[in-house]
Amino acid sequence: MKGPYTEIIQSGNPLSQIVIPAKSTYLEEFAATELQKYIEKISDATIPIIKEDETQKHPYSIILGATKKSEEAGFQPNETEMGRDGFEIKSLKNELIIRGRNDLGTLFGVYELLERYFDVRWFMPGEEYYPKSSTLKLGQIHLIYKPSFTFRWVGRGEWALHQRMNCFVNAGGQDVGINWKWHFHTFGRLIPPKLYYEEHPEYFALVNGERKVTGSRTSENQLCTSNPDVIREVANNLIDTLDIEPDIEIITLAPNDGRGFCECEKCSSLDEPGRDWHAKYSNRLAVFNREVSAIVKEKYPDVLIKVGAYAMYARPPLSKDYKPEDNQIIQLCHLYFCHTHPLGSNLCKEGETYETSSEYLPNQEFEKILDQWLNLSPHLFVYEYYSIDGMGRAKLPWPMIHNMRSDIPYYRDKGVEGFYTQQSDRLFYRLGLNYYVAAKLCWNADLNAEALLDDYFDKFYGNAAVPMKEFYMSMERSFQEWNKCSSYGLQGVTPIGIDLFTPELIKKMEQSLISAESLAVNNEVIGRRVAMARRVYNETVESLKALGHPSVE
Repeated sequence: MKGPYTEIIQSGNPLSQIVIPAKSTYLEEFAATELQKYIEKISDATIPIIKEDETQKHPYSIILGATKKSEEAGFQPNETEMGRDGFEIKSLKNELIIRGRNDLGTLFGVYELLERYFDVRWFMPGEEYYPKSSTLKLGQIHLIYKPSFTFRWVGRGEWALHQRMNCFVNAGGQDVGINWKWHFHTFGRLIPPKLYYEEHPEYFALVNGERKVTGSRTSENQLCTSNPDVIREVANNLIDTLDIEPDIEIITLAPNDGRGFCECEKCSSLDEPGRDWHAKYSNRLAVFNREVSAIVKEKYPDVLIKVGAYAMYARPPLSKDYKPEDNQIIQLCHLYFCHTHPLGSNLCKEGETYETSSEYLPNQEFEKILDQWLNLSPHLFVYEYYSIDGMGRAKLPWPMIHNMRSDIPYYRDKGVEGFYTQQSDRLFYRLGLNYYVAAKLCWNADLNAEALLDDYFDKFYGNAAVPMKEFYMSMERSFQEWNKCSSYGLQGVTPIGIDLFTPELIKKMEQSLISAESLAVNNEVIGRRVAMARRVYNETVESLKALGHPSVE
């Protein structure tokens, strides 16, 4: 932002107004109230919101959405420059116009304005930052922004919305963004055993000579995917769901979690001989996905069917004739690959950082698989694990910043269309930094990661920023120095926990906390945030005791 500058709030008095279209949408009105709310939090002044056809004069106007004024000013939202939900912010004489490619983009333009120019931050649910000033100015801005990924999913709800995510978000309690049905494992939803097993046991996987089911909806209970009746029933149930909810944009079709895949002769005959663990069921599922997707496409050609590339079906089929249906989006899971070393680093070295395991591949191999899927389909969605379950169950932190700061730009530069990472609201106190950095880079992969971290610690921890940064970054350094590949199917929690949390690291974390606590003693907000880190430390020590760490009593 550069001059000349115009005061929009002067000594706590509003000198501006927010203008929305005469026939505004829900999100345009929500964007206006969000802008009004945060300016009031900063300045204690309430800027009025008016409709474009109302006759009120103010020295300055912030004009939001698809107004006549934006059209007169030559705003032409387009996909090339803005993607699905980017925006343009432009200063005119005594006016600032924010208009998105759609109304969600307009809201994101407001959040960008608040964050970039008014220093507002949303660190975690219930923990935000904004400065206090009785006078606010706006200078000259011209920003056209296109998000780094079309589909962005880090967290849920309004925290994720503030980070400009567009999957599974809501505004004021109303679901907004991409209408995506279901997360990943959906066989149990599409063919529920309670409804089907009694009359059609043949719909379910033959395992060890029997077709049995359990009460789980998302684990085991795989389907006999070569059965033409199963193919038709799954397709019909997808279509029935779309009939009820015709606004769905993405709907998920994927096996249940775990193993238990069908061993019948017809299913087994579709498996490609000689392939490794990561491709054991790739071809049979590709055939099934293609046939189901083709049926759904006949009635709903514009709906994307999200299918998985995960674990024993992470690799594409070998057939030169294979190509995913154009109504499929592939979600490739970065699991059973290395979580220690960044992609593109070539740091995974057999015999040095890992020993061969059938259920593990180094990141160099994951990069090849990623390229293969990108060559097959323009619709590739990456599924990351920045709160990996094993460490989570052991109540241990998972230092992943050194990976994500390069991996997320790597995905963007490769042409990946969507990004997701596992996240849990209940673990924000332990893994909130992971989630925050992932969300910021998912929105803008060009951010300077070091500047982002400095900004986070400075604003989240105030005068305790220096020791709190050391508390977290010391774990990152230890993970990098450990330099062993870690993954499902390779390193368990016990060796990671004991090797990563060295006696020196534990001592450094404790010293950093003591220093931070002394600096935060007179600040309730900073004290509360440092206390979350104390909880992380205490849980880590207790977990290391349970793992038999030799230096923790």
